[in-house]
Amino acid sequence: MNLGNDQQFLQLYQTYRFDDQFGWYKDHRHEFARAQAETIWISVSFMILTFIAGVLEVVDIHWFKVTCMIIAAICPVLSTAFAAYSTLYGFEQQTKLYQDTVNNLMQARALMPDPQQIIDEADFTRQLSRYIQEVENTLQAEQGQWGQLVKRMKPPEA
Repeated sequence: MNLGNDQQFLQLYQTYRFDDQFGWYKDHRHEFARAQAETIWISVSFMILTFIAGVLEVVDIHWFKVTCMIIAAICPVLSTAFAAYSTLYGFEQQTKLYQDTVNNLMQARALMPDPQQIIDEADFTRQLSRYIQEVENTLQAEQGQWGQLVKRMKPPEA
């Protein structure tokens, strides 16, 4: 290959591989972090409702007292269900995995060759190869994390 082809390849690789994957991981990290925060707030809100219902149970109006008792009984169950859902789905762990990949891709980006600072074709090709190898290793390592998670999962016992 020549320097012009290498530079064109770098531009295509940067746009259609690196930027695409980088954006995907950033978006999903944000999505899972938001989902984790939402489930925490919902769970906490149910516990606050439980507290309020418990305090208001002393009001001596029959229908109100029964309603408060029902709320005080149901809200902890719903709070626990949301906490279990968050843990089961692994929002925190997925957010961490995606953040690690984003950080590693940002480090790999630092290796990207700058066509303006390259003196010769061989140097550019060497830097390009190193950059691509680092990006692909990062993406492959992230995929490997999912394989490890699947291995740890146990099939349901019948």
